Amino acid sequence: MSDKTEDLLESIDILWKNFNKCRAYFPYIPKEAKGVKEARTAPYYTQQGFNVKFVFSEGISEEEIERINEVGHWINQNAIIRLCAVLESFHIMSNTIRIDFNLDGAEQLNIARRLRNCFAHSSGRYKADDIEHHKTLKLMNDKMGISIDGRTDWPLSIDTVIQPLFEGCIKYVNEKAKSA
Repeated sequence: MSDKTEDLLESIDILWKNFNKCRAYFPYIPKEAKGVKEARTAPYYTQQGFNVKFVFSEGISEEEIERINEVGHWINQNAIIRLCAVLESFHIMSNTIRIDFNLDGAEQLNIARRLRNCFAHSSGRYKADDIEHHKTLKLMNDKMGISIDGRTDWPLSIDTVIQPLFEGCIKYVNEKAKSA
């Protein structure tokens, strides 16, 4: 493996770790948590060593739950934008570098690229009447099993979307290094 590939994989690993640190402090909070005064971060993060406890003086309100989840969603979007920026900086993909769909991980790279374009070149909100948004969501459904019926937002769960995108991009980088 070349030094360049090792540097790229290290950059992706650092991004993944920093992303998880951020999300440990802004985990998804279910609406059923309304009124609780104390909560712990999700088990997904505690398993990684982020044992975070949240204390709400009045009990968490529905509005606070929405704000925390909105920040978490924004962090997820930015992780994809950063992932694509790192891949571009190492000349793995760009507007002029075509994705090699013969390589493992190409579909995930393509989805990450398409999502990045939606997030970085618009409000970041899903628009059902936008052709590119619809194509991207359809691709997510076809390749990742993400439901598209009645969507009003981008599905960005860590375990079903973000982590598989990162893993796929890592596979693609490794496959590209082998074919170089």
